[in-house]
Amino acid sequence: MFIGEPNAAAWKVMMDDPGDRKEAVSAAFEKIGGKIISYYFGLGDGKNYIICELPNDNELIQAVYVMRLPTGLLASYHIIELMPSDQMSKALVKSKELLEIEKQTGGGVPKGN
Repeated sequence: MFIGEPNAAAWKVMMDDPGDRKEAVSAAFEKIGGKIISYYFGLGDGKNYIICELPNDNELIQAVYVMRLPTGLLASYHIIELMPSDQMSKALVKSKELLEIEKQTGGGVPKGN
């Protein structure tokens, strides 16, 4: 998920050309093997939230992120990799296992005197 906070210049660009932003970026994402799943604007926070699928390629993901930075149109910009809830339940089981291993091995935590 990309979270962008447009600055004043970006808002002017969007107001001058008030088209559907999802439609505007979908073709570009498709050309790199991705897909826009949803594109939202937060009510009252001025940010946009783009949920997308991209190929599992860290260089490509970082390139997509970095390409927005020199435009100067964003006040802030973040990428959050989302995880389906079924994977989270597996991670919770694994976390519990890791806590048990840590407990058994002392986990590198210094003991009090």
